[in-house]
Amino acid sequence: MNAKDLFRVGRQMGMSPEQCERLSGVSASKMRRGRGGEEIVAVEKLVGFRFVETTFNRALALCGGNEPAAVQWVSAYAPALNGRKPIEVAETPAGAKSVEKLLSVLAGAVGQ
Repeated sequence: MNAKDLFRVGRQMGMSPEQCERLSGVSASKMRRGRGGEEIVAVEKLVGFRFVETTFNRALALCGGNEPAAVQWVSAYAPALNGRKPIEVAETPAGAKSVEKLLSVLAGAVGQ
């Protein structure tokens, strides 16, 4: 995946430019100016992105496929995650597991 694609998909999922930069290693300001983005993001950098993507897809399913609702949920501060945003917590394996646990509790509460 090249950096431009990662930024595009990341922004659709509600990731901040800074988070996209952190996960890709490509400068957000460079991307905003339309420079670069064709470079391939190293596979090891994509691991955190994949955790975020999996979390977003799970939230999307919980929201019945309503993308704006899923973006709103993953971008909101969650008391159950110590006041952090699920989309940021999900960057690491442990964080993704915490968000998955929260999503499972929510799914149970709504009967999914």
